[in-house]
Parts: sequence; C-alpha cells; structure tokens
Amino acid sequence: MKTLMASIAIAAALALDAAPSADNYAAVTNDWIQGNYSNVYEWAQQRLAANTNDLPGAYAMLEYDLCFSDFNAMSNSIQRMMRVSDDVSLPVFTNLYQSTRAGWVYYLDHFLPAQNEAERLVEQQKSLIPGRRMACDIVLEMLQSNALW
Repeated sequence: MKTLMASIAIAAALALDAAPSADNYAAVTNDWIQGNYSNVYEWAQQRLAANTNDLPGAYAMLEYDLCFSDFNAMSNSIQRMMRVSDDVSLPVFTNLYQSTRAGWVYYLDHFLPAQNEAERLVEQQKSLIPGRRMACDIVLEMLQSNALW
C-alpha cells in the first residue's frame, strides 16, 4: 500500500512538473516558444478533461491542432473554440472574438475542405519555426488579464 501511495505521489509530482501551471499564461506561451509543444498539448488536454468549456484550454488545443493535427482534429477544435467562445459575455472578449468569428467560419466551411494532406504538411512545417509565438497569444493574454484563465 505504501508503495502504491508513493508511486501515485511521484506520478503526480512528475505530471505537475511536466505541465505548465493551470493559471500561468507565461508558462504556457513560453513552452510554445521554446518548442515544448507536447507540454502545451497535455496542459490543454488536462484543462478540457476537467472542463470541456475551458476557454484557455480550447484555444491552446486549437493552436496545437492547427499546427500538428489532421483536418478532423482541426475542425473539431475550431467548433469547440467557437461553441465555448459564443457563451462568453465579457465585452472585452466578445469584441475580440466577434471580430474574428467570421474568419473562423470561413476557415471551417471553405478553407479546410479545400486543403489536401500535402498542403497541410507544408503549413505544419511553417508552424515549426523556432521561437514563433502562438497565434492565439493575444487571446490567452486577454483571458489571463481578465481573470478568465
């Protein structure tokens, strides 16, 4: 029993050490810039597992899926982000989101269906430029500064 408890404690400590703090914008964005994409992915997965309507998790997962996933994952992430974002009533967020919503609808309905796997791989390589900030960085920063993190 002690061995089991010790194993659980070690696993929890390793998981906490590997993933950015749940409310630390700087840790998440720094992981992305440093190329620790799997940390961002795992962090987003944990947040979304705990709350499927988690805004920062939805945006981070969208960022990851746009860079690394197949078209179905991208489509699902866009739909989740839009569903979650549509329910937010904070004016500063709503104004930012509404200014980009039409672009996401176009991306989902017209751009993604027209792409093929070769084009996706080209875009993926562009995403892997070292030191590149997250495209959703401004949204994550705004969520942090408005206590929506």
